[in-house]
Amino acid sequence: MTEGFVARVDAENLHVCIKVKDFDTALRFYRDLIGLPVLRRSGTDDAPVFYWLPGIQLAKQTEDPGAHPYGLFDHIGLAVENIEEICMRLDAAGYIAETPLDTRVIPGVERRVMNAFYRDPDGNKVEFVHWI
Repeated sequence: MTEGFVARVDAENLHVCIKVKDFDTALRFYRDLIGLPVLRRSGTDDAPVFYWLPGIQLAKQTEDPGAHPYGLFDHIGLAVENIEEICMRLDAAGYIAETPLDTRVIPGVERRVMNAFYRDPDGNKVEFVHWI
């Protein structure tokens, strides 16, 4: 590893791609409830292949995932400025916070954050975080 080398990350296009069972259901969660706008789509109106939203790319689950449908990642983290509003919208829509909104200190980082964890319609854990 070269000392001093730093990757110049294109933060605007930084994302994680997750497979979803149904685009409409996933878009109602990420676009309509959370408020992430669709930035672009590949495929046609009748047969979309991917949707890109800030920080997330949605891909259609096309194959049977078998007995172990989940990957190895723990959660998706979305840093947002309006965390209280997003959590209120999710609560009102019937989503239950696995870790309710609260202010915490992240061990080892020693910075305070407001955060909450929810599950999306496909069972992926999503953290909403606002650094204080």
